[in-house]
Amino acid sequence: AFLEGTDFEDVIRTAVSLGGDCDTLTCIAGGIAEAFYGVTDELKNECRKRLPDDMLEVLDRFEKQLNPPFHDSFLDGNEMIKEAIEKYYDDITNANLEEILEAIRKRMHADGHFIFPVVETEGDNHSFTFRTVRTNDGKEWGVAFTSRSEYEKGEPSQILSNFIDSTMKFFLGSETAGLIINPWGKYFLLEKNLIEKIFDADGGVEYAVPDDPITPELLEDGSFLKRAAAICSGNQTPLNMIKLARILRDSYVWIPCNTVLSDADYEACEKTVMEAKEKNDLDSLIGMKFTNQDEVRLLPDILQSGEEYFFPVFTTAEEMGEYGEIFSKVEGHFLEAINLAKNNEKNVSGIVINAFAEPFVVSMEMIEIIADMESGIPGEEDKSDE
Repeated sequence: AFLEGTDFEDVIRTAVSLGGDCDTLTCIAGGIAEAFYGVTDELKNECRKRLPDDMLEVLDRFEKQLNPPFHDSFLDGNEMIKEAIEKYYDDITNANLEEILEAIRKRMHADGHFIFPVVETEGDNHSFTFRTVRTNDGKEWGVAFTSRSEYEKGEPSQILSNFIDSTMKFFLGSETAGLIINPWGKYFLLEKNLIEKIFDADGGVEYAVPDDPITPELLEDGSFLKRAAAICSGNQTPLNMIKLARILRDSYVWIPCNTVLSDADYEACEKTVMEAKEKNDLDSLIGMKFTNQDEVRLLPDILQSGEEYFFPVFTTAEEMGEYGEIFSKVEGHFLEAINLAKNNEKNVSGIVINAFAEPFVVSMEMIEIIADMESGIPGEEDKSDE
């Protein structure tokens, strides 16, 4: 009945028409059809008229369980901003003003959101403009709420939950005087000079991985990966980690390796050294080229920290510094590094990027996520099986 039906009502009619034990058959087919097609409000309301109060109570509880209220986790933690504003109301001092700005900066660093009322513009591109309010002095302000409850104190509107930092940057470049936070309660006027003060407090240190589109040119010299890893080393927010994972998925890295010669090649090399030593002319070996006759094995080096082992990779060969002088250096795709790390006999705990500068450890959990990701570069072939 479900497979032959075209909508919820058609499935019900088909099941009923089967006859026999059709009440049970229709319950089963109807449950599948509801999940697939949904049920119109007209049918719902007509059915509710026929149900006693105790069954309506059960149905309402079920609906609430099935469709719980939406929770925006990006707003979690904004209480510190609201509390700082309330404290400022009780005691208007520079110290309490600084506390508000620091609370906003902390939430900004934690990928925090504000709720912004918006007006959808006409057309099919789903664009919008931010709503503003005008204060008695004639200034226009953007509007932001720290929570849903603060927003619900005023008139309903279309709203958007968006990152605090990007939206503050938008209003810095707008014609408004800044942002008014929680305008229907204990509000705070976040003027443009205060927004600039929040950004200046970071002293130019980046806390968010850039949103640049991933291209081979962007990743070519390893500098963008180095920048992203350094940012994540200081600020491991979920969004930063997602961005870094996408960058790593398409990056090439440098791997320090030990060169292992065959016995025959090792003996030939040793013979050359001994002959120079007998002639007391070891300096003659400087710059001499040695050509191996057999296959050379390259074994990646492993770093140890306490009882844990880590697979080192570097954004460039130069990043290895003095450590790299005793190793051969091999450039490979990060997916190749993942395979080498996962198959290493030391049972490594993760991959460490630029271990001797601003190190960042990619955990095994994150490694599994990266290994399953699709390339962000159009037409890029899968490197995981190379």
